[in-house]
Amino acid sequence: MRRDLTLETDLPHPPADVWRALTDPAALSEWLMPVHGFAPVVGQRFQLRAKPMPGWDGVIEAKVLEAEEPYRLAYSWKASRMRSATTVRWTLTALPDAAGTRLRLDHQGFEGPSGALLAFMHRGGWRKLVTRRLASHLAPHAGAAGPRKPV
Repeated sequence: MRRDLTLETDLPHPPADVWRALTDPAALSEWLMPVHGFAPVVGQRFQLRAKPMPGWDGVIEAKVLEAEEPYRLAYSWKASRMRSATTVRWTLTALPDAAGTRLRLDHQGFEGPSGALLAFMHRGGWRKLVTRRLASHLAPHAGAAGPRKPV
């Protein structure tokens, strides 16, 4: 059985600023985790490296699958504990009256018996990363207080 997760939040920042936070290696390293070799170019392979934990070396292997500035970014995502690569897809939609950006994250493809557990673990991690760390990273750039309406 396959498990997927979705997270959506409104950010009081224009799509160009959110896109930059999702695609600039220095920005990604600040709010997500250290990134090595990333460029928003289809086919680009890169790594994300976190602090190793028991059962995980801290490395995520990834490859850009889609990049349409400033609306869509997708990449494969495979940690050593995962049977196969999953897909992380970011969709940015401008809110009416320049009110900001609706950011949607779809992380798809958690499979097998451990898929439910991995999806559960990733859901909590993504929620914290998007609604707290990404929002905090963006806040100084536009003087905003953070995200609105996490779903």
